[in-house]
Amino acid sequence: MSRTSLLRPVLRCTLLCTLLATAFPAAAQTQSFPQSFLMSRLSQLPEYSSGGDAVRIYGTVDLGAMYTHTDNGRGRWQQQSGGAYTSKLGFYASEDLGGGLKAEAKLEAGINADTGAQQASALFNRESWVGLKSSTYGTLRFGNQINAMLPLFVDPFMLVPTNSVYTWVGGGAMQGPRGVGANTDLGPGTGTIPVRVPKSLTYATPRVMGFGAQAIYATNPYGTTEPKVGTRGGVLSFTNGTLFLAASLTQTWSSPVVVSAGAPAQSVRTDIPAFGAIYDTGKLVLSASYARTTPQVAQGGEADIKTLGAILNEGNFSWLASVVHRDTDGARNAAGRPVESSALGLMLGADYNLSRRSALYARAGSVRNFGASTIILNSVALPFQVGSTAPQTGIETRTFSMGMLHHF
Repeated sequence: MSRTSLLRPVLRCTLLCTLLATAFPAAAQTQSFPQSFLMSRLSQLPEYSSGGDAVRIYGTVDLGAMYTHTDNGRGRWQQQSGGAYTSKLGFYASEDLGGGLKAEAKLEAGINADTGAQQASALFNRESWVGLKSSTYGTLRFGNQINAMLPLFVDPFMLVPTNSVYTWVGGGAMQGPRGVGANTDLGPGTGTIPVRVPKSLTYATPRVMGFGAQAIYATNPYGTTEPKVGTRGGVLSFTNGTLFLAASLTQTWSSPVVVSAGAPAQSVRTDIPAFGAIYDTGKLVLSASYARTTPQVAQGGEADIKTLGAILNEGNFSWLASVVHRDTDGARNAAGRPVESSALGLMLGADYNLSRRSALYARAGSVRNFGASTIILNSVALPFQVGSTAPQTGIETRTFSMGMLHHF
């Protein structure tokens, strides 16, 4: 790979593999496209290799230091795992069954590299699935897997749970008296798009003349009789290798919650239609997206999410930028009164590629809240109101991080 390839440390990074699986289902099997960042990487990743029987062990170790500061609060430094890519360990296996059919399986565990602990109680919290891939009929998988949604690369920072304002602002991560919840200003039970979906079934068509589709269905993950469905949805897309267009619809159900006083608990469905575009020349990647979060509940609010992103490669350097704006209609506070609520997030980044697998990076970001919005960034708690556990409003959070990553 040349020194001018974009973000070349990701050659063996399976996070990129999973985002491409969403963006371009079965593309490498049916069609070739002009040289671009996404398509040139797709053909080199394990899940899209043309080889037969194989077992791959892979992973990423990403560690750095992060400085955080909020209005009316004190700044502090802390060690951070996964500042650019999630630290993880994974296994991918495949078997050639003949006739263009392949069996495959994947297990991937997130790791907090600063402590060595696993990220969640589930060992393979990031992915654990088995499936069949056909060059003629498409790909069928079962288990815990990436959702059928807009490609993660609509966000230049790939929706990492650290330095991505798309993750925090787009996901509506709001702090309240009881902790952090998704889109809590839109009403009880309001959800957000789950990036990974347990107990799911997905099907991806082969890509024909640039067109492809993927669908997902997941049963209730809460261990209750209601709701019967956890997540369902799909994405339709087109690409010619330089331009990528996609439209998706995700429906997700909450565990039973009390929507209004005196009423029995019920599950709430949240509909999230989204549209995205990526323009990819190989050196320059531009992206834009729009999504609307709409809980299906009486007096529920709605949120519009608009994003812009860019990646530019110059020699060993990659420069990244992302802007995310969240605006609401019909938002309410904890007392149920209508309020204004919006937030603006900005993230800038720079990567210096030491080799094909190692890089240094820096990130600088901020989230500014307006009205009653209390969205956080990088898990940094907002200051409380005097004599209360409710967070202050109108607060801006700023973070700066720098670190090193190695893929293997």
